[in-house]
Amino acid sequence: MEHLTMGAAAGKERRGEQATLSGLQAAVIGGDGRELEVLKGLLAAGAAVRACGCPPAAAEVMGRPQCRTLAEAIAGSDVIIAPVPVIAPDGSLYAPQWPEPLFLDATALTEAKPGALLLIGTSTPQLKALAQERGLRIQEYGDDDELMILRAPTIAEGAIGLTIANTEVSIHDAQALVVGFGRIGFTLTRLLLNMGAHVRVAARNPVQRARAWELGARPLPLAELATAVADCDMVFNTVPALVLTRAVLEQMQRDVFVLDIASAPGGTDFEAARELGIKAMLGRGLGSRAPRTAGRSQWQGLHKLILAALPSLRRGERHG
Repeated sequence: MEHLTMGAAAGKERRGEQATLSGLQAAVIGGDGRELEVLKGLLAAGAAVRACGCPPAAAEVMGRPQCRTLAEAIAGSDVIIAPVPVIAPDGSLYAPQWPEPLFLDATALTEAKPGALLLIGTSTPQLKALAQERGLRIQEYGDDDELMILRAPTIAEGAIGLTIANTEVSIHDAQALVVGFGRIGFTLTRLLLNMGAHVRVAARNPVQRARAWELGARPLPLAELATAVADCDMVFNTVPALVLTRAVLEQMQRDVFVLDIASAPGGTDFEAARELGIKAMLGRGLGSRAPRTAGRSQWQGLHKLILAALPSLRRGERHG
């Protein structure tokens, strides 16, 4: 195992980070290649780390095997880091390379440290209630402004990659519609325009529509969505509410490609899309397309959140 330890040390030296989290115990649970960068960042900052549900390469990063269960990884940890993609409808964490589903439930939190900080992209009512019962503090970071903007280019590139793989037309000269013009919608619109697409942007906010016009897109109110989709080759939804309803989908060409990149369950009536013969996908985990880049951005945001909570975490250590 010597070469594994050397690998972790090399990562620390390469990143050149100060040991700002020395003495802290952290658990990284679930995730994909992005979480490998989070592990590297934690180690470089001086934290002791356990992992469960990460890709196999996590063992090389840490210099030891991953824990077999979430409970083992979480026990006694000051900070617990869960992935950005939301918990699946069956209650499982996003852990695409782990052999079985992982559930962040009462069993997993049996030996959770009271006062520990649980960082998760998006929580659920059940998890919030459980965390309160166990005395944990939950902080959702999936909607953090800085972190989302840092992640936006990777997510937009992932959306383009899925579109290329699932269409028979080029993006150049295609009729594209972006629904919603927040942080991801802005970056995706700019990328599509740079690739030569004819882009319309549907947004409720008139300021967002003005910004879309300034970029070179054709803005329209969200209320006009049903008439805007008729000639689209590709439609991208970023609104986490049901906007691509059956009535809207019925106005689309049957060879259109619909990619929903809003938080699960998305804003598309997927059942209606199937019945209508429209190819519609929920783009989950798009940030994994460039895990090294996205993971470093993710760690940058997480590091700041942990540093902000550090005084209370240190007090918890003294009183524990």
